[in-house]
Amino acid sequence: MPLGYNARVDLITGSPTRKIDAVRERLAREGRDVILLSTGQPGFLPPRGLRERLASLLLDDGLKRLYSYTPTPGYGDVREAVAEDLRLLGGPSVSPDQVVLTAGGQEAMFAALSAILEPGDEVVLMDPTYFGYKPIVEYLGGGVRWVRAPMEAGFQPAEEELKEAVSGGRVKAMVVVSPDNPTGRLISWGTARLLADLAVDRGLWIVYDEAYKTLVFEGEHVYMYKLAPDNTISVNTFSKDPGFPGWRLGYVYGPEWIIGKVRMVSEELVYCPPSFAQIAVLEYLRDRRLRLEHLESSRLFLRTRMEAMASALEELLPEARFARPGGSMFIAADLGHYLARAGLDSEGLAVRLLEEKSVAVVPGAYFGPSGDSLLRLSFATETPERIREGVRRIAEALQAG
Repeated sequence: MPLGYNARVDLITGSPTRKIDAVRERLAREGRDVILLSTGQPGFLPPRGLRERLASLLLDDGLKRLYSYTPTPGYGDVREAVAEDLRLLGGPSVSPDQVVLTAGGQEAMFAALSAILEPGDEVVLMDPTYFGYKPIVEYLGGGVRWVRAPMEAGFQPAEEELKEAVSGGRVKAMVVVSPDNPTGRLISWGTARLLADLAVDRGLWIVYDEAYKTLVFEGEHVYMYKLAPDNTISVNTFSKDPGFPGWRLGYVYGPEWIIGKVRMVSEELVYCPPSFAQIAVLEYLRDRRLRLEHLESSRLFLRTRMEAMASALEELLPEARFARPGGSMFIAADLGHYLARAGLDSEGLAVRLLEEKSVAVVPGAYFGPSGDSLLRLSFATETPERIREGVRRIAEALQAG
């Protein structure tokens, strides 16, 4: 008899950015210089002072915990530093026991959803939203209810559509990200208040992805936990700020009882978060001057590149529709008019750009049902000059039909 397997694994189709990276690496081996407008990886390094300190710590023979297994929820002093950092950033006051450190934000999201979802449960997702949530929900046996967050409404979902989505069925949770990926939208206070009220009134979870919360350059980040503390699980990462995605460290905070469940899932997934990354975060968070200076320079780095991309879009693709983001690393550009004339969808354009123009972008189709005419354009890594050149090549590809 043939061996069986869990067919839900096939619902995990893999990250499109990972697939794009594989093609980009192949092209690089062929000598192609690819303009990278696809990544959520920052182009800046962690602060030099932090890197110098870490280099010194690596040579300290007495610092054995740098090479050891760590506690499942992470080191206590690191969780204390995370809780204190949240408070100093204007966020909620939580205890270290309400914090679990994870091997990056993706593991944090998987552990959080695993702790609350049962087969048959439904999860409300915004359309568009980050492509990583739907596969996890479906792998866990859940289903998705989409709620449109259209560009013309500032990517804010409509009140009536939200209320309708959480009515009936087996809705267990709403996944919200702010600043948003792919749009850079910040949740408004009005939308946040509505989400909190719906969660409390209907007994729902809010799983809140705050990966870009410190990279806001226009507006204010809303901490959902402050509005609905008994119903909110917040997912965070250190991949964007301070900028070491390869070291894999994130964290989850929320009500202590559910964080205990998240902790147990995390233990089975990765056993413990990486030691070196925890030491790096501890050094970073404890040096407030270094942290704040780095945040200021990181925001300037991103804002400068965002403005370069926005200006290039306005000049070279005047029929494109987009909104300047309030944070994150992305612009979601609606190229519907151009795609229709060229007889392409977002995925077809992305393939053409990578293979023919050496520009990597992410098709909007990956971010929800309404994304066929969108491209997610990242300004996180390239220089302003290369960003402009990338947009010029997009315009050239569309004009070629």
